[in-house]
Amino acid sequence: MKSNKVTMTLHTVLSGIIAILVATFFASGAIAENYTDDTFVAPIFFLIIVFWFVGVLFLVFRKFHTSVRIMWLSIPIGMVIAFLLAASR
Repeated sequence: MKSNKVTMTLHTVLSGIIAILVATFFASGAIAENYTDDTFVAPIFFLIIVFWFVGVLFLVFRKFHTSVRIMWLSIPIGMVIAFLLAASR
């Protein structure tokens, strides 16, 4: 049971770091040139972190094996929704 908690913590930390890096990359404008003085030109991409947190809540309140998949899939799902919202602006 202890290795299950260690694995759950490892997955949570690793996926959280990836979610934060991806969200800040896209929110800052990705590779495009930023002609404004704003640090984050597309803050809608911080929704990726919100969706990742929902995936973590599934991990906390559900069984381990399916919830790890939900937590990892919440990052690309958040990206798709954020891209759709950013394109509609």
